[in-house]
Amino acid sequence: MTQLTMAAGGGRPGRQSQQSRTSGSGTRLALRLIGLALIGHMLRSRRFYERMAVGAVVLAALSGINQQSRANTLARVAAWNKRQAEHFEHQAERQALLLQRQAARQALLLQRQAELIERQAGWRGKLRRKAKSPPALNQ
Repeated sequence: MTQLTMAAGGGRPGRQSQQSRTSGSGTRLALRLIGLALIGHMLRSRRFYERMAVGAVVLAALSGINQQSRANTLARVAAWNKRQAEHFEHQAERQALLLQRQAARQALLLQRQAELIERQAGWRGKLRRKAKSPPALNQ
């Protein structure tokens, strides 16, 4: 097979290759003219404008639904955030009360320990005084 035969149809007579059929400038011009005619026909069609109007209404409705959905979601997130903040505030208050009670208990415990130490020191002082003083004579 020669190069001309292969380019013309791949060796089969009467058949052209796919590339040579669609690559011509005449074919491209024909496709453009067909596209322009189709657009012109669509623009003159009443059905086309009806469909465009319905499409515009549908898009507006979907846009409204989307905005409403975003607003509802934002409201839910804001409510959740408020509940979380209140929960954390309540926890902080409970923790503060717990710390106050613990501090009061610790202060009471330290006070009792101090009193005990004072009593013990008082007893030791009395014992030391008794040990240092001469025995009293019974008269």
